[in-house]
Amino acid sequence: MGTAMKLLSLAPASLIAAIASSSSANEGDGEGARAQCSLYLAQSTIPHAGLGMFTGVPLERGQYVGFGDPAIPILDMDFHAGGSMQKEDYHWLISEYVWMAKEMGADMSSEADTTSAFSSGFGALPNCHFRLKNIGETPVMHDAAGIGRADVGAGAFTPYHNRSTYTLTSLEAGSELFVDYGINWFLSREADMGLVPVDSSYPPATKFVKAAERLVETISAESMRDDSMERAMVDLWAFVKQSPYKSRPLSAVPTEYSVAQRAFEVGIQQTELEQSIRSLDYLNEHGKCVDNIKSGASTIPHAGRGAFATKSISKGGYISISPLLHIPERQTLDMYADAFDSETGEELGERDFSKPTGHQLLRNYCFGHRSSTLLLCPYAPGVQFINHNEAPNAKFVWSEDPVFHNSSWLEEPVPFFDNVWSANLAIEYVAISDINEGDEIFIDYGAEWQGAWTKHVAQWQPPEGAESYMSPQQLTDDPSIVIPTQDEDGSMMGSINIWCWISPDSIAADHHTWKEGNDWENGIEYHVDKILFRTPSDDGSHKYTVELNVGEDGEPSVPYVVVDVPRKALAFYQNSYASEVHIEGAFRHEMMIPDAMFPEAWKNVVA
Repeated sequence: MGTAMKLLSLAPASLIAAIASSSSANEGDGEGARAQCSLYLAQSTIPHAGLGMFTGVPLERGQYVGFGDPAIPILDMDFHAGGSMQKEDYHWLISEYVWMAKEMGADMSSEADTTSAFSSGFGALPNCHFRLKNIGETPVMHDAAGIGRADVGAGAFTPYHNRSTYTLTSLEAGSELFVDYGINWFLSREADMGLVPVDSSYPPATKFVKAAERLVETISAESMRDDSMERAMVDLWAFVKQSPYKSRPLSAVPTEYSVAQRAFEVGIQQTELEQSIRSLDYLNEHGKCVDNIKSGASTIPHAGRGAFATKSISKGGYISISPLLHIPERQTLDMYADAFDSETGEELGERDFSKPTGHQLLRNYCFGHRSSTLLLCPYAPGVQFINHNEAPNAKFVWSEDPVFHNSSWLEEPVPFFDNVWSANLAIEYVAISDINEGDEIFIDYGAEWQGAWTKHVAQWQPPEGAESYMSPQQLTDDPSIVIPTQDEDGSMMGSINIWCWISPDSIAADHHTWKEGNDWENGIEYHVDKILFRTPSDDGSHKYTVELNVGEDGEPSVPYVVVDVPRKALAFYQNSYASEVHIEGAFRHEMMIPDAMFPEAWKNVVA
């Protein structure tokens, strides 16, 4: 069973069935269903939370939302940047928008010693509300879109894609979409965000509201029976909420007395649900549609995936908006080899500045300018799939909507951004020619990017073994591929880790023959140290004799030989530092902001 399927199997069976039955939603439902915007970016209903995502159409439980997002692995960030992002040794606003790699699935966490994932769209835009969580996300898929390791585009784009979003409950049009960041996300940011209510905050908050209701009933019955009672309660409620003795339960109590009155009737959670829904009129007037792009195989050679229009867009028409995350110093994305002691040869755990190894893949997804150290990284559904073309059909411009874009920041010098820990810049993508539904969308990355790509193509040297290399995904998807034994040429395996799915009961009982049984679903993966032999099966496939490592953590490995292992019981994973993301010489270059729109205040590099 692959990693993605194992993670998805943790969801309730009824929800998985609902997702499966709605899979067509990810493919588009025809012109009629596409007539209105299905997904908006607008001001969140959570005070001071910035932007949020909203559905423009009613959704059933288990229905897909949007079209799937990419996930960009960020590798050993503290090591390469030379400090701690938690201690703010370097400015890394993106830390507020990344996920732990293990949350992505597809074995992304094995990419490096420490790996995080920047997943644009639903991985970065929805807010968290513990009581109103209404969307979940599938694990990412991992494949290189048909781009082999010998291809000049190898390693130039993320192989992690299609992190799809689905509803956990039915939703009415205008509902804000909420995910679960995990309680630790808020606990670690208490100094900046205050005491955000968590699940455990609501029972005492509910108890407080019920006590307040009884107080109102008592006072109403025994004393004031006119508007003075209402005014007194409004003042009293404001006094309580403004108490200097803050707590998470107090934060969960409604801010306004009028809302508290509603909570007397229906409870806190229902009032929060009602307040989390915006009217479609509001979203059309104050929001931005973000459902015009979906990914697919690019028509550009070597590019991997591209962005395609989900509806026809006339020349001059709006395509999408994208907020921007700033990186004040582009060198933050530089990567280096490990430094070693010149006498002992021991690893020092620090960078060797004399041995740069390249740049974080994220650089390919950011905008920059030759006269500045500032990089700007867009995040919105689909925009990271937009490829370069010297004859583009779209362009990007600064947004003129103050809800999304603070134009005063265009006048601030780069050091200003070192002290800014929020995103308040945005660009909009606009059609410069008619775009039909299904057309690939292109922008011009700039002459410098094109020059760097041309040079890369001319100098490209494929890594050793690139022609014969098989990826874990290929080995998983095609069971007819014969796995070499220890005595055969294993170059096609590159640096693939093989694991064997086997019943722990078989190990405990010292059974050395692999057996199909009721405990298959409860099996455990053990690392395959060696594939000793291979024998043909009656069905044309092969069975394998493998040597497993069944040692417990912290104990010496114990060789254990199992025979008659079927191909389906073998799982394949990439070794750390060996995926296409790590290919030496893989293309890295930011997209370029045109001179005409780049602010003078940001030019801090002397030519």
